[in-house]
Amino acid sequence: MAINLRMAEYGDFDVERVVEIAHAIRPDDYESVATLNDWHDVQRRARRVCVRWLASLDGQIVGSAYVGQSSWVPLTTMMLYVAVHPDHQGRGIGRVLLEQAEGTAGEWGGSRTFSWTEENWPRPMRFLTRAGYEVVERRWESTLDLRRCDLNDLRAAVEQSASSGVRILSIAALAAERSDWKHDLHRLYTAVEQDVPAPFPIQEVPFGDFEVLSLGRRLVRDGFFVALDGDELVGLTEPQLVDEVPHAIDQNLTGVRADHRGRGIATALKARAAIWAVQAGYTSIRTQNAQSNVGMLAVNDRLGFKRDRATIEYLKDL
Repeated sequence: MAINLRMAEYGDFDVERVVEIAHAIRPDDYESVATLNDWHDVQRRARRVCVRWLASLDGQIVGSAYVGQSSWVPLTTMMLYVAVHPDHQGRGIGRVLLEQAEGTAGEWGGSRTFSWTEENWPRPMRFLTRAGYEVVERRWESTLDLRRCDLNDLRAAVEQSASSGVRILSIAALAAERSDWKHDLHRLYTAVEQDVPAPFPIQEVPFGDFEVLSLGRRLVRDGFFVALDGDELVGLTEPQLVDEVPHAIDQNLTGVRADHRGRGIATALKARAAIWAVQAGYTSIRTQNAQSNVGMLAVNDRLGFKRDRATIEYLKDL
């Protein structure tokens, strides 16, 4: 068996086949050609490392390994992810890809690699452990079935926060109030994200990345909500559209400034987003939270999110 490897940079590869492999591994994966291109475009503009090794057999791509920097991860910690089509797993392709990707990370100045896999996939868990990766975090994926949620319960959560003087607005309404709302929102986003539990210090996301990935193609202006205490932005929740799954919402960052926690604001934000999603005809909301983020997991449990599976996160010193 001859494995042919090719290194591609910044989107110069068969995006459709890479996404097809992702869906073969997990049929309900939200990865799409458009989201992958969004990511590569952001990386290219920022001049960050963004390399993908492709493994082919008989002219067909059967696996890939991504290695690159991220705006929210220290630049010497490289993100690394290996994916091999299920029909070709167990043949040493993943090992070859991993070795190439780790070598690339080292050549570009990486001192550590950060990877992940799902808890219900024992083969890749063993693969990463044998390769010297150590578990650093567990991230729960949870789903809210909007067809079964109690709207009265959700409205009560919103009203409880309103009684404390906190206003909840969509960013469409925020934009009508503030001329520089994007930069105000970016400052809030940065403060909230840097306080999220992680196995390394979270870096400030540049405004350009934020504008493309959070306020770009997948933005829902009427469903992205912020909380204000007086004129101060103190919390947010970020639902995003899902390519090719029109009735699903992918809820990204939700958080509240540290000095405003304990007032039910995060619960109210997520409840308000769920009400909007029901009224807009969506049927589910999917989100992820670190196991160490017990506060947000409690919010999800309170609102009726059901934990589906866990993603295991790993680090390795090169």
